[in-house]
Amino acid sequence: MKKILFALAVCAAVWFAVQPAAAQTATLPNLTSRDYSSMKKDDVYVVMFTAAYCRPCLVAKREMFPALRERFAQDANVHFYALDVEKDVPAQDGSLLKNVWGVNALPTFVVVYNDAVMLFERGYSPKTAAALKQNIINKVNALK
Repeated sequence: MKKILFALAVCAAVWFAVQPAAAQTATLPNLTSRDYSSMKKDDVYVVMFTAAYCRPCLVAKREMFPALRERFAQDANVHFYALDVEKDVPAQDGSLLKNVWGVNALPTFVVVYNDAVMLFERGYSPKTAAALKQNIINKVNALK
């Protein structure tokens, strides 16, 4: 009986630990290279390159992006997206944004305006989170 209760407790703990990340991930729209190729280029795009196996990506989605999206919620020309490198769909010309923008690590955060990369940051950790968030805020404010 103790083993069953322990197993149930472990399952519940895992479910609750994963649940917030899944809920926040759902609030960050997905992007593909094909989608981006047809978007307005005079808007500001904040794109996080991610993958399902990337733990720092999940943490960034849960801890940083909700606050960023809330901060710029009233700015119709500022958009936040997650681009899953494993699920990306090439643009009509066959290109992938990870190759076009030189992404070779996850997570990578890119701020784009007029189809030009204006900010490029790799990695996410508790030590770098505040500086990364402020860099994104500063760049978006300068571009909007």
